[in-house]
Amino acid sequence: MSRELILKIASEEVGTKESPKNSNLTKYGAWYGFDGYAWCAMFVSWVYHKAGDPLGKINDDKGYRSCQSGYNHWRASGELTSSPRPGDIVLYDWEGDGKCDHTGIFVKWITQNKKFYAYEGNTAFGNNSDGGEVMYRPRFTNNVKAFVSPIVLGENISPVSLDLKKGDISSIVLELQKLLTAIGYKVLIDGDFGAGTEKAVKQFQKDKGLIADGIVTPALRGLMEETKIHKSSGANRYTSGSYLKLGATGNAVAILQEALSENGYDTETSGVFDKKTGMAIKNFQKDHRLKPDGIAGPETFAALKIKSI
Repeated sequence: MSRELILKIASEEVGTKESPKNSNLTKYGAWYGFDGYAWCAMFVSWVYHKAGDPLGKINDDKGYRSCQSGYNHWRASGELTSSPRPGDIVLYDWEGDGKCDHTGIFVKWITQNKKFYAYEGNTAFGNNSDGGEVMYRPRFTNNVKAFVSPIVLGENISPVSLDLKKGDISSIVLELQKLLTAIGYKVLIDGDFGAGTEKAVKQFQKDKGLIADGIVTPALRGLMEETKIHKSSGANRYTSGSYLKLGATGNAVAILQEALSENGYDTETSGVFDKKTGMAIKNFQKDHRLKPDGIAGPETFAALKIKSI
């Protein structure tokens, strides 16, 4: 019943906005004791409290107000899960930089392990982490830092493996792909550990005289990080979201597709950079006297008035 009640309470809050706009003033912050503070985590803490399952002291007695604090707490306490259930908590890392940017409540899968719905506070289209409204949003797993099954729900949790391998999808995979790129291995940065990422990992292992099994253990990750420290990064630097092309997936692609649609170019907000999206970009680039290569880079983002992805 707890999970059903958590979702019911969250659903009844959809449409609630901070007032006045851009103030971070909400009933969730007032209840928590930090009104005027970014409130996505306080919203989740409020919902759990109302459902009779208070999260307990994390940042403060009523729960958490820092997404990164929540992640650190639940990782240390063993409450992370790789198989989220309705009512579990989700933590996002939009840039794949290792920092938690936002949080919400997992509802259900749209596409198993790839796309899902979540209830979130302080969000909006075009401003995921500070949008000022409670919304019911579709999200992609490659933006997820972690799913959490809080111990207050009284259920056993299977330990989450720290290894990364083919088939994994998360912002942690996105971090890995950026790291591989930084040390000179060509790989699509999309948060999806597919055949290309596995090939790059195996090549790194071969180059280091290791067994090429394609599995990234914490120890192997450390070796990659050490390699990056000792390698001149000049030409290999990569900023997540700077370039999107055919095959990319995730929230960044969805934002790009929304912007194209708003400008009158035929595409669907699927989060998958398909041929239709590529053609829409080429047409947009032609109309704005940009190189029509079908790749969305800084100049295309600027022309679409997308400040950041």
